[in-house]
Amino acid sequence: MIDVKQVDRLLRYQDPDGAVLSLYLNVPANTGGLREMFVRLENLLCDVAAKQDRASHSVKSDLAAAREEVRGAVTEHVRDWLGHGVAIMSAPSLGLYETVPVSWPVPDRAVVEHRPYVRPLMSALHHARPYYVVVVERRQAWIFRVDGESIEPVSKLVGEGVRDRSHAGWAGREEYNTRHRAAELARRHYRSTAATVENLMRNNGRDLVVGGHEVSIVEFVGMLPDGVRRKLVGTFVVDPHTMTAGDVRTRGARARDQRRVEHERRVLAEIADQEATGLAVSGIEACADAVNLGQAAVLVVRGEDVVPGFDCLTCGELSVDPAERCGGCGGGPLRPVFDLVDELVARVVQQGGGVEFVDADELGGGLRVSATLRGRLARQSR
Repeated sequence: MIDVKQVDRLLRYQDPDGAVLSLYLNVPANTGGLREMFVRLENLLCDVAAKQDRASHSVKSDLAAAREEVRGAVTEHVRDWLGHGVAIMSAPSLGLYETVPVSWPVPDRAVVEHRPYVRPLMSALHHARPYYVVVVERRQAWIFRVDGESIEPVSKLVGEGVRDRSHAGWAGREEYNTRHRAAELARRHYRSTAATVENLMRNNGRDLVVGGHEVSIVEFVGMLPDGVRRKLVGTFVVDPHTMTAGDVRTRGARARDQRRVEHERRVLAEIADQEATGLAVSGIEACADAVNLGQAAVLVVRGEDVVPGFDCLTCGELSVDPAERCGGCGGGPLRPVFDLVDELVARVVQQGGGVEFVDADELGGGLRVSATLRGRLARQSR
């Protein structure tokens, strides 16, 4: 699974001649749709080849090699990617070759730029980041790994048992001791399960969803280490003794998606509040100013529309206006970029900021780009 650190590594691949090919493709869930998918693939590759008609011979040669590498990758691995989207980055001259299956729809797109095109990849990973589900009760726990539509059992943990509490001898003292012992064993089981989950989640970037009976969920979550609890993205009620893997995947996904939508609404509300105090901006030009000044703390992107823009070859300033020369340094030549939003995403990642993606379909409206700021901007959008 690719995370932000690995995206940052991808962004270090830079070709000044602009011969980096990024392909995004949705693979059908069954083999019956593969023929149509290969037609889409060829159309995408032919389209990018046609757009390079005026490129130099070396660039055309590099891109021809990249297209062949992409064709070979899809032909060889397509059955491994059934029902997934896939991102393929190729630049043979740079030694770049990366394939990333993602369990979220990606727009069919082939882009040739000076570096990998990462915006759809980061959006897909944001919406469909793999996660663990732990279903707990007082004596047992089941751990599952979920990646999109697939679910895989990881382990089953069984705590120590106690004798039947119905044997209440010595005027109820044995029953009391048995209940006390059962509660202690349950806490020990929860702590042991929490430690196992902590080890599983260490340094892999996955989220956590917890299921079970309500009481068990509350008791178990209370035992989670702080670092694991921060990755908890939802809970759901299920009977551990009648559940199926399909129940766990469906309820886990529903709990996670509900928490995600709540988080996205909260992010948008915070943006609106901070705009009133000058600590956030909205609009592509204002966000470009914030990124150019290194003041964008978190970039928030809603929608998938592509916005063409320009990058100054001298100072690196991003802009929307098709001027002949850069307005920032006053003389640098401008290079067209396919998607200014992608450039903003890449710059914010490289500046150590965060990127949030909001589902436009659920929250309404088209493309909107906003940013929270590290401080009030000294220069306003032109």
